[in-house]
Amino acid sequence: MGRILIQNGTVITMDPKRRVIKKGAVAIENDRIVDVGRAEALKDFQADTVFDARDRIVMPGLIDAHCHNVQMLARGLGDDVDLIAWCYDRIFPYETLLTDEATYLSALLCCVEMIRTGTTCVCDPGGYRMDNVGRALAETGMRGIIAWAGMDQWSDDRALPDGMPGKLSTEETLRVEEKLVKDWNGREGGRIRACYGLRVEPNVSDNLYRGINQLAKRDGVMVEMHAAVNKDQVEWVKKRTGHTVIEHMNSLGILGDHWYLIHMAVLTDEELRMLKANDCRVIHVPGATLHGAYGSATVGKFPELIDMGVTVALGCDSSAANNSLDMFRAMYEAATVHKEARIVPDLIAPEKALEMATIDGARAVHWDNEIGSLEKGKKADVIVVETRRSNWIPLHDFSLIPTLVYSGEGADVETVIIDGRVVMEKRKIKTVNVKSVLRRAQRATEKLVKKLPYKLQPKWPVE
Repeated sequence: MGRILIQNGTVITMDPKRRVIKKGAVAIENDRIVDVGRAEALKDFQADTVFDARDRIVMPGLIDAHCHNVQMLARGLGDDVDLIAWCYDRIFPYETLLTDEATYLSALLCCVEMIRTGTTCVCDPGGYRMDNVGRALAETGMRGIIAWAGMDQWSDDRALPDGMPGKLSTEETLRVEEKLVKDWNGREGGRIRACYGLRVEPNVSDNLYRGINQLAKRDGVMVEMHAAVNKDQVEWVKKRTGHTVIEHMNSLGILGDHWYLIHMAVLTDEELRMLKANDCRVIHVPGATLHGAYGSATVGKFPELIDMGVTVALGCDSSAANNSLDMFRAMYEAATVHKEARIVPDLIAPEKALEMATIDGARAVHWDNEIGSLEKGKKADVIVVETRRSNWIPLHDFSLIPTLVYSGEGADVETVIIDGRVVMEKRKIKTVNVKSVLRRAQRATEKLVKKLPYKLQPKWPVE
């Protein structure tokens, strides 16, 4: 840490006025932003390190509101199957085989990919062996929130593999989740938080819903949950409870601003009103729905949620569900897929997509008092994006944000600062040995694939 000055860049503040400052500067002391303004006004700031951001954009780090660190080694295992097969046939068996070391390497690789593409904060809905994920976040310098993916029931049509670490009773699930929150919430000077989590509706009993809700309210943290992901899941819930997903949760009396609901592809108009009335957070994962055909674009109601003022953030999901952790790509998808589905060319503006990846993401995770924008007093989570590249030129003031969203990509990110610490400079990650992580992750994955209860074959011959 120390005193850092980023000067001469185009600063996209994401502050309440959404100021964009040409020839701007950001001054940082230790973990905080101490000033934002024109470079000329900040020229006397005594910095230990100075970054010249000429021909570059300076902006808040991106917030991936939904990413599975434990699934990074599962890239390619979940391609081209429906959601049920993806979960129960492909990914749950993979997660059952994960060791502490494999989980740690998966999370390290995930953090490397996020940092490389400008993500500075991640909200992880959980898996198992989550201490290893926390360890990876701590070592790489990432900001993040971790959870345990709670489950306490299963049936023949939604069976869980024997030995799956999340296959616990209600009481056991509550105990292990309570311990994770106790051990990790507020670690690394507050850079790492923990919250409660539930996996998917068919594997969550009403008692677990109520128990998790009570603990989350007591501890003042969120509950993350995949909900209303596709029509099949909603129909499953409706058949057994007589309600659709959000209706059922509302009937339990648990909804509130601490509920953090992911995917949410299949909702009724009445459920939208319930979400708004209870200030629930909703996470849109466009890459996953395009990859897995959930229906978020074709039947989803994200434009309506946004118009109603519901907090909607963006996530990438995982390398097994989306195959990309590039939040620039997620912004592009959010700003385009709904236009095509509705045939309305300005349905979700690129400016809104950028908000969803920054300040709305911060609001979704209840961290907007410290991250999500470049403002005096906030945490120093900053990225520098190079614009003198073929995908950016020509560039105009009127098209600055549209070009960022429609043309930008994670590869354009040059420098990443998290909590006042430079974790990537000139595209070189400084906190871990990337070559070593890649080599070890590949080796660990090959061992895992050999043990899977299924074998995947290429469609084309590989000689």
